[in-house]
Amino acid sequence: MSIQGFLNLFSIVVGFVAALFFCVGSALLTRKSIGELAGTYWDSNPHLAKLLRALKAEYFCGGLALCVTFLLQFLANVPGLFPDIQVFGDALFSAIVALISGFLFGALLLLLRRKLLTQLTTTEPTHR
Repeated sequence: MSIQGFLNLFSIVVGFVAALFFCVGSALLTRKSIGELAGTYWDSNPHLAKLLRALKAEYFCGGLALCVTFLLQFLANVPGLFPDIQVFGDALFSAIVALISGFLFGALLLLLRRKLLTQLTTTEPTHR
């Protein structure tokens, strides 16, 4: 498989990771959490604040993965950017490498999500 083919394959995997980050926020909403979000509170709603922090982190990671996807596709499709050599001899091996690379990229994004959530939690806004 050529470099261009591998980049296209890897961009598909990273695009799937981006889609997962965009979907996870709403997919994890339970009936209980929806009820907590819909409830009224004096001063502020801590459940809504927690949800918004999580959504911000997930959308940031999903957007970053989506940008990487487009960059990989752009690099793979620019004519003459990479030499036309075979990097991987076997298509199955290149698919496995792309899946493992995508999994590692997703794991890095999960670490970034955790760090963002920590930062967002420690910098609580002040109420007036």
